Amino acid sequence: MKVLKSLDEVEAAGLSPPLLDVAIEVVKGVLNGYAPYGGYDPDLCGPILLVEGDDDEQIREEVGYPLAEADFEAVSLEQGVAFVGVSLHSNEWGVSWIVPDAPWLDPAVRAKLVAECADEARP
Repeated sequence: MKVLKSLDEVEAAGLSPPLLDVAIEVVKGVLNGYAPYGGYDPDLCGPILLVEGDDDEQIREEVGYPLAEADFEAVSLEQGVAFVGVSLHSNEWGVSWIVPDAPWLDPAVRAKLVAECADEARP
C-alpha cells in the first residue's frame, strides 16, 4: 500500500500507464478539490491509498479497518485497470481508494467494488 500525498509521490511510485494515469487523475482531483480551502492535508482530510496486494495490515494501521470492510460511497472502474472510490467518515475526513483490478484482488472485495459502481462505470 502506498499513501499518495502529492503528484511527486505518484511519479515516484513506479507505476506504469494506465495505472499511473489513474493515480495522477485521482491525486489531481483531490488536490484541486481542496485548493479553495487552504490545500490538501492528509491528516485533516484523509489519505489517498493505492492498494498493492496483501496490504490489509497496513491499511488497518492507516484507516482502522481492512479493504474488505470499507464502506464505499462511490466507486468507478477507471481505464479498465483500477477501481477508484471513496469512503466518507465525516463531512471533513474520508479515504480515497485506488484499487487495481488485478488477479491478486480478493474476489469478494472485487464483487463489492463492482456492486458499488454506478451502472455506466461497471466492468
